[in-house]
Amino acid sequence: MHRKIKHLILLSALVAVTSLAMADDPPARVARVSVVDGQVTLQEPGGDEAGGNLLNWPVTSGTRITAAPGARTEFRVGSTSIRLDGDSSMEVMELDDNVLRLRLDYGTANVRIRNPEHLSGFELSTPQGRVTMSEPGSLRIDTERAPDTSVVTMLAGAGRVDGAGTSMSLRAGKRMEIRGDDIFTGVAQRTPFDDWAQARDRRDDNSQSARYVTADMTGYEELDQHGTWREDPDYGPLWAPRGVSAEWAPYRDGRWTWLEPWGWTWVDDAPWGYAPSHYGRWVFVQSRWYWAPGRTVVRPAWAPALVGWVGGNGWNVTFRDHRAGPGVGWYPLTPRDRYVPAYRVSVEHERRLEWQHGGKVRWKEEPRNDGRRDGVTVLPREYFERRSIVNVGREPRIALPAADVRKAPLITAPPVVPQLEHRPGRVIETRRESRDDWRERHDGRDGRDGRDGQRAPIGQPVPGNTLQAQPQRIMPGGAPVVQQPGGVQDGRRFERDGERRDERGRISQQLPVPPQQGLQPQPGQLPQQNVEQQRQERQRQEYQRQDALRQEQQRQDAQRQDMQRQDQQRQEFQRQERARQDGQRQETQRQEQQRQEFQRQEAQRQEQQRQEAQRQDALRQEQQRQQEAQRQEAQRQERQRQEFQQRQDQQRQDALRQDALRQEMQQRQAQQQQEAQRQDMQRQEQQRREQREAMRLERQQAPQQQPPQRQEARPQPQNAPSGDNRRGPREENKEKEGRNRKNPEQ
Repeated sequence: MHRKIKHLILLSALVAVTSLAMADDPPARVARVSVVDGQVTLQEPGGDEAGGNLLNWPVTSGTRITAAPGARTEFRVGSTSIRLDGDSSMEVMELDDNVLRLRLDYGTANVRIRNPEHLSGFELSTPQGRVTMSEPGSLRIDTERAPDTSVVTMLAGAGRVDGAGTSMSLRAGKRMEIRGDDIFTGVAQRTPFDDWAQARDRRDDNSQSARYVTADMTGYEELDQHGTWREDPDYGPLWAPRGVSAEWAPYRDGRWTWLEPWGWTWVDDAPWGYAPSHYGRWVFVQSRWYWAPGRTVVRPAWAPALVGWVGGNGWNVTFRDHRAGPGVGWYPLTPRDRYVPAYRVSVEHERRLEWQHGGKVRWKEEPRNDGRRDGVTVLPREYFERRSIVNVGREPRIALPAADVRKAPLITAPPVVPQLEHRPGRVIETRRESRDDWRERHDGRDGRDGRDGQRAPIGQPVPGNTLQAQPQRIMPGGAPVVQQPGGVQDGRRFERDGERRDERGRISQQLPVPPQQGLQPQPGQLPQQNVEQQRQERQRQEYQRQDALRQEQQRQDAQRQDMQRQDQQRQEFQRQERARQDGQRQETQRQEQQRQEFQRQEAQRQEQQRQEAQRQDALRQEQQRQQEAQRQEAQRQERQRQEFQQRQDQQRQDALRQDALRQEMQQRQAQQQQEAQRQDMQRQEQQRREQREAMRLERQQAPQQQPPQRQEARPQPQNAPSGDNRRGPREENKEKEGRNRKNPEQ
């Protein structure tokens, strides 16, 4: 009996560690900044602002995006698009595999959701309320354009709005205004911002790349206009970029930035560079690079950069600035290379990162053992030893041929930068903009533990659970793995060969099982060491552990239960929101003071905005005047050109008309001549007939006057016709036959 209990406890502990590892997986979805028009700032989860070009910059939980007046921006996660108009600020409260929670502090946002599977996890909150979607479509939210006011406009689809102590459905073509404790409804009105968003959506609807990759692959919409597709029998669909040089290689034009918890993350400079940099693999076919997305999956897993690393302290190279020293290089992974994450993942998450086509995992069935590494780019190692953005295009990089890196040592990742105190994928608290500082408003919930007005606590390391690092291993290709300088902080790898797991760091959470009364393990002790002391207590909790294990397995295998859990959290949030609103109503005096302070600061802000608007308006009017002058000049030139063209057309038409009249006159004259000739011929023919008739009458009268004597040769009548009137032999024969018929006796 005791042995069975030990086995059950050991099994529960192993399942707890496995479940905890899966719970610690980083999010498989990371959004990207897809449009930057004007002054746009991006504040990362750690509080730092991203510098330089923000195109393709990763967006995850805790990221804040702010668009200055007159600017516009857009970020996407899969097929979902979020757009901000000028003078707007939005924070991504939570973004993971199933949840997208946004908070619009002020400004205007346009959101479109195409995939029905993403409806249950979507939520957009404002200081006055919360919006969810029940049908795919698009909506626009304007908040704080007027004090304490949010306006929700449903452009397509359907949703639900919670605010002012009530919850109401909203259909397409309707709008709802939340002003304090009052709600007003009306007819939706489109704006130029909506037209701009609709034009962007129309391009997505006509995308041809959706035939080769899933629409949930972030960045797929840029592939159509920047490259071409082809089919390959070995790799399936292949995509080649247009407009790249012969020396170009993937992961060579862009920047490296540190992003928790993934580590060094690639930000490509090309507009199309997001999807090929974070999904699929690259192949070098017929002296050209092609991106191979592999088999189509519904929800592909995102990776910071699908590259292999070479270098170390013992590998020195000479760079373009003629300086020699330790270098760190990277090369694009092919389907025959294994991707080894440098961050903590579970076996299941690592399986999702594998490249497959035709049911084959190439790195397992056809591993690369020749040591060839195409497209290697090298930078000095020191650039990766400080927490800053590494701009590859501006640094003294070099590109090494494949033959020069065959003996270069492989490393799992460049040097590790110290981590922050939070991880994306979990709800975190970041510094808000000035509009929130004085208002002291928050979401009212954390989305995890359901506590009102609090954030989910970051898991603390469990004492005694630190595992020792495994010995150095040999990676495919024969090159040894060089340990990262300084060790790996808070990261671990799970390997599949031999089911051996190399875990570094500490477990940061516990398995979500029912509370265990009286069970208090001592620091540094394992569950096996507490068996004899707590046997009675563990027997009573055995069925509870089994039930927790079954629930955990069902949660991992069925997404439906996860959606139900989210619905329960949403209902709990609604209950807490109502309780919070009731408490706020009881504190009217404190709210009145805050409102007065808000009005004062709002007046200051409006005055600043007015001055800024006047300056912007003056600049805009000057630009409009210049544009109007240019437009008028262009119109004048266009009118002159049109008048000249009209004159030429008129002259051409007059010439054609005169030519037609001349031809018509010639035709009329020809017809008149033909008619005159025809009449003349008819007149001549009539004369000939009359002459023949006269001659016939004369011949008929002649036999009656002369006696019937021997006839001699008849003289030809003196008035016989001549020329054209002269009779021919045929006519004479006819006259003889006529006479013979009349005088048969002759």
